[in-house]
Amino acid sequence: MNFALQSQQQFQPYTDPVAQARGLELRRRIQASGYMLIFALAITGAMGVIALMGGDVFLAGTLFAVAAVILLSYIGVNIAGPSRKTPLLVGALLLVLYFYLLLSGGVNNTGLMWAVMLVPGFINLYGYKWGTVTLTCIGGATALILFYPDFPGLQAHYDTGHRARFIAIFGALTALTAILDSSRHQTQQMLHMLTAELENHASTDALTGLANRREAYRAIDELERRNRELAGRYSVLIGDLDSFKYINDTHGHSFGDQVLKDVAEVLRSNTRADDMVARWGGEEFLILLPNTDAAGGGILAEKLRDRVEALSKQYPQDVNISISFGVAEGNPAAVGHGQLLAQADARMYRAKNDGRNRVVSA
Repeated sequence: MNFALQSQQQFQPYTDPVAQARGLELRRRIQASGYMLIFALAITGAMGVIALMGGDVFLAGTLFAVAAVILLSYIGVNIAGPSRKTPLLVGALLLVLYFYLLLSGGVNNTGLMWAVMLVPGFINLYGYKWGTVTLTCIGGATALILFYPDFPGLQAHYDTGHRARFIAIFGALTALTAILDSSRHQTQQMLHMLTAELENHASTDALTGLANRREAYRAIDELERRNRELAGRYSVLIGDLDSFKYINDTHGHSFGDQVLKDVAEVLRSNTRADDMVARWGGEEFLILLPNTDAAGGGILAEKLRDRVEALSKQYPQDVNISISFGVAEGNPAAVGHGQLLAQADARMYRAKNDGRNRVVSA
């Protein structure tokens, strides 16, 4: 068997679905930040042009200056790349602009129209929970400004009906957007759970609960990469149950399945937390031992061989359970895992040919 070729064909780079989902969520918020800045730039620039055409040079200059700040922010966000600080910076900038337009009225008292894009924007930037909290605070501050008698700095003139309708619309729009984003979030969480469950099924052997061959390849590749950086060593054990076909044919496949589960439990309970035990094939098992040389791997293999052999006494059937192990030591500087697995496999077959129920490590 060509293990090097097989590992290249079967191994696929592992990506954590949860981390991947968080990365996608961050990119979505960064993208939303960019759209918000573009929209803010367009509205502010248009207001500046209208103010200039109306002869209000001071307001036009202020709006153009704000538009320039927004443009620089947009350029900075794209140069800096994805960052968790981006939504906070964009939100702060939009809040400053919003309250300026609220107090000044903007062009022809249209400053309050900024709230139309502020609500969905903040929900997108911070999610429905923190977005709703932030918008509730903004709504409360807006109501205070609009209804407090002679609020300092309020230059715009809004009639009472306009103020009341605005607060009502702002609250309703916030609630509706939060409900929609909450539904999206719940659907996304369900998809994350299903993805994690499918990933677990894809990396776990259904009968024994051990890692499967695909997960074993991933772990070997990761350990080899890590040990190459740290100049460390590791060992691999490949064990094959002796005369398992005879056990199946004599006592039935149900009994054979029980033996596989019992052997898997012996291997799992007699190895360290950092070790990996995988079902390598039908009755084959692979054990990956970080920070372990061939001598240490051989000692563990003997211990496991003895514990597996002891299983024979727990069954009412007259059956002999035993396992043959091949041990190989990995040196990432010299031996790739394809050659390493081939060595362990060859030594396991030598153990078989030498009489079974033994360990070969050299």
